[in-house]
Amino acid sequence: MLKKLLKIPVELLWKIDNKFIRFLFVGVLNTIVGYLLFVFFIWTGLPRTVALFVSYVLGVCWNYKTTGYMVFENRSNSLILKFFAVYAVMYVVNAVELHLLANSGLYQIIADFDMQNFGIIDKFSLSERKVGDAIGQAIVVLPNAIVTFLLNKTFVFKNK
Repeated sequence: MLKKLLKIPVELLWKIDNKFIRFLFVGVLNTIVGYLLFVFFIWTGLPRTVALFVSYVLGVCWNYKTTGYMVFENRSNSLILKFFAVYAVMYVVNAVELHLLANSGLYQIIADFDMQNFGIIDKFSLSERKVGDAIGQAIVVLPNAIVTFLLNKTFVFKNK
């Protein structure tokens, strides 16, 4: 059932010659999976860095297959350690970005804006930190995806 459901989008992806454009399409799916995992884990009470780590580990396993196969046309498992190394670097970058955003006052600005205009955080008894972390991750996800593509293209799936 799932195989049939994925057949049409995968066939359409193969018609795109530009690997970066393919990466963007696959990246949207990978990003949604990773972002939802991150939000799920912070909402379950895990600290930011633990939620980020767990979502990265699970996301990398998923991303290796989708990115390797659909973007770089490589089904080999021999490159997985390099792939994990790229994501380890990106995890550190991402954790530092979220730490800087959390300490920049952005989360308080978001909470103040919500209080003055919507009151969603109070209405749904949401944690300002969790909302801030979710928004912070949404801010850094696109620039990090571009850097990840470049690192994968240069160090992992480089043309021979």
